[in-house]
This record gives sequence, C-alpha cells and structure tokens, in this order.
Amino acid sequence: MPIRVDLLALEPNVPGQARLTLKKWQGGEEQLEFSIQRNQDGFYLQDHKAWSNHPFWFKVSRFNLTADGEALETQVGPDVVDPLLEGVANSQFQIELREQSHGHADKGVVRPGVGLLPSTAGGQTRSTYGGAELTAPSAPAPAPAREILEIPDLPELTLSTAEPEVELESVLTEPAYAPPPAPVKKSNKGLIGLLIVVLLLAAGAGFWFYKRTPAPAVAATPAAPAGADAQACTLDSMNSLPELTFVQTCIKSAPDSAKLLEIINQAKASKHCGVAQRLYANRAQAGDALIASAYAREYDPKYLKASECFPAADNATAAYWYETILTQDPNNAEAKQRFEELQK
Repeated sequence: MPIRVDLLALEPNVPGQARLTLKKWQGGEEQLEFSIQRNQDGFYLQDHKAWSNHPFWFKVSRFNLTADGEALETQVGPDVVDPLLEGVANSQFQIELREQSHGHADKGVVRPGVGLLPSTAGGQTRSTYGGAELTAPSAPAPAPAREILEIPDLPELTLSTAEPEVELESVLTEPAYAPPPAPVKKSNKGLIGLLIVVLLLAAGAGFWFYKRTPAPAVAATPAAPAGADAQACTLDSMNSLPELTFVQTCIKSAPDSAKLLEIINQAKASKHCGVAQRLYANRAQAGDALIASAYAREYDPKYLKASECFPAADNATAAYWYETILTQDPNNAEAKQRFEELQK
C-alpha cells in the first residue's frame, strides 16, 4: 500500500523549512533516504535545488514520532521546500522512501501543505525573528521637542502684560470728554460680546456633542473592505495580479465552497492552471471536503474530463485527495470506495 507523505509548515512558520511526515510506512525509523520525481519530465530533484534524469537520495538519519503518535516526521530545508513550491501548474511529485541498507522501500505522492513559504520569503518575516529592530533607540526624539516648546512661552507672557497697560491709560482719559454715552456704548459692546461668547460656546458644545453621538455609525462602514473582498477573486484580478498574490488575496477573502469552485472553473477556462491548482490544494488541505472531492475527481479516471490544466488521470494523486477527505470524515462512503478502488 502506498505511503502517505505530507509537507507541512512548522509552528511557528519559518520560510524554506517544513516537516516531512509519513504514514503507513512499514519499515524502520533510522538510516532512511528518499528521492523525489516530478511527473512532467520524469526528472529527479537533486541537491542545491537542481533537477536531473537520475535519482538523487536525500539521507535522513532518523524519523521521529509525531506528537499524536500517528506518523513519522523529519525537518527538511530549502533544497526540498523551494523546488516543490516553485513547481509548474501540472507538477505532481512522487516520493520514494527506502532504508539505506536497501531493505524496505515504498512510494507515495508528496504535496506541499497550507501556509508553506519559500526561503525567498525570509525578508518579509525577518522582523518577526530578529531582535535588532526591537532595541533600536527612540529616546532622542522627545528631547528637542521639549526645548522648542519652552522657548516661546516667555515672549508670550511679556507681550500679554505690556498690552493691557496701554489700554488702561486710554480708558482713563476718555470719560472727561463723553461721560454719558461712553459707559452705555461700552456696556452694550460688553453685553454683545458676552452674548457672542455664549453663542460660540454653545455652538462649540453642540458641535462637539454632534461629533460624539454619531460615532457608532462609523462602525457600519465595512462597505469598503467588502468591496475589496468582492474584487479579490474576480477574473480581472486573476488576469492582472501575479499568480501567488491572487491566490493569497482570494483565499483571504474566504469565499464559500460553491463560490470557490466557480473561481476554479474560471481559472481552468482561462488557462490559469497554476491558480486552479493552488486554490484546490489550499482549501482541500484545510479540510474542505467538497473542494477535496472535486480536486480528486480531476485525477480520478472514473470522473476525468480532460482539459489543458488536467489532461490525464493520475490514480495516486486522486487516491491522495480521497484519503485527505477520509482523515476529516472517515465515514465518507464515496471517498472510501474510490480510495479503495484506486489502490488496487
């Protein structure tokens, strides 16, 4: 029976690094080696991310038991992770595992899991793992700000004390010439000024209160993100964005299974085969049984409808995705039946 092999992201995720997990392996756990062959040209993965027509064996001194005790695993680096992530649209990868003593050997299909990052993505996550940026000094900035704030205070105080003295002198000399009207005009001006101040204060308070009360309405404006999400999975975006960028933004918008199948069919019809492959694999690996079933049928000889993106049946790949469904839903009758028939 073929082994089941998964290439899964580490926790926390590290670009260029992954866990190679094995299930159904009947051999030993030490002194093993594996080779990886791609389907489109039959070439084998070599050291330093190269491909050649002769097998190359990656040696593993020991596979460890996983935490749940259901599989074996070992960590692999960029020489394995990067070439598998950079595969073309129709790339399928067969792995052969054997004991270095040439004893027990078995084969299976290896698939990159959800969230894996190539080593070239290291620059995007360096700040997560590095501590240099966290210790960068930020204290010098406030110092000059304090000096600038303290300097203008003194001239403001001296000017404010000088101006009232001039006004007091002019007020003292005015009553001798017009005693009756002067007080009336000044008092009227004072009342008018006071009313203006009160009205301004009331208007300011009303404006402040008005700004405070409608704040909950702002929370009801997720229309912009919704519009952005609506554009994330369109054919226009698919045609204009790089393949990986489109897949990431589309998956992030979380379309339901039926909608995602529509997008995948658009990708197939538009010959965006890499997009269709990545959308299928991402959601199927995440446990979406409907998507995993549709993906399995793309390779299942019973259901195959040959297309440019999926030109031929592949029993091992179809069995892989049916088995993925069974890990989530062991009672899925169709997946169980097709998986068993494809193993014969």
